[in-house]
Amino acid sequence: MKVVAIVVTYNRCDLLKKVISSLVEQTYNIDHIIIVDNDSSDSTSDLVQQILDKYNFISYFNTGDNLGGAGGFNKGFILAEKFDYDYLWLMDDDFVPDKNCLDELIKDSPEGIIQPIRFNLNDTCAEISPVDYNLRRVFCKNPKTKTVVDVYNNRKLLDKINIAGVPFEGPLISKNVVKRVGYPNPDFFIFNDDLDYSIRARKAGFPIVCSFKARAKRLLVNNQSSDLSGWKGYFMLRNHFYILKTYGENIFVCNRPLLITFFYIVLGVFKLDFKLVKTIISAYKDSFSLSNSLKYRP
Repeated sequence: MKVVAIVVTYNRCDLLKKVISSLVEQTYNIDHIIIVDNDSSDSTSDLVQQILDKYNFISYFNTGDNLGGAGGFNKGFILAEKFDYDYLWLMDDDFVPDKNCLDELIKDSPEGIIQPIRFNLNDTCAEISPVDYNLRRVFCKNPKTKTVVDVYNNRKLLDKINIAGVPFEGPLISKNVVKRVGYPNPDFFIFNDDLDYSIRARKAGFPIVCSFKARAKRLLVNNQSSDLSGWKGYFMLRNHFYILKTYGENIFVCNRPLLITFFYIVLGVFKLDFKLVKTIISAYKDSFSLSNSLKYRP
């Protein structure tokens, strides 16, 4: 079975070098590696030239702009169509799989999507992919009610579990999924593009599982900013609102973004944080069409 790996990078030259090294050392040979560069301004281009001189199964594409993870993976899917493949293996530039990671992922010829389990550099489990993502409950602070780490830390003799979604950090996606579901939506820019793709795949009837035998390391700590007034806060809110309105399973869930917006407006006024008020209003308005990425991206 042929595998094409897609690596999206932006200004992380030192980390990218470790990612590529881990891919070429896999015990299961990767047919082709596509590096998608969101127009890095560091030494990525110099590193890539060294890589291309050394390996003939690696190609490089510079998007010419910062398209975010969502735009980068969308380009990667398009570029992968030039190759004959059975699976796409997606990752960003701080994901380092164990040498036998791909071997473990592909050995059962998965029909849908299979995710390796990720660990931090201190060996604590970092796999926060949702086991359940509840779009039915009306009163639910966070739809992600259970994560893989919750199950893993209390596991018995489990090799893998069914999950509700994957990050674009290591999932192996069968070509049948790509044919039916299509490409990631580039309009997300960052945050929830992977969740959107997972929901679309599940609605199309494809299984999504996490393997406890396929392991990988995260080179950076997953530390999403809590500053909702900033650009990350805008994308987190806007994209979360879109997920609720698009995939909510009842009218109350679909309209939860309105209640969240009202709450943060009141909070912003109370704290005299009018930047937060402006951000939350823009996020709500733009969530209907995922617009204004150019205005808010860094």
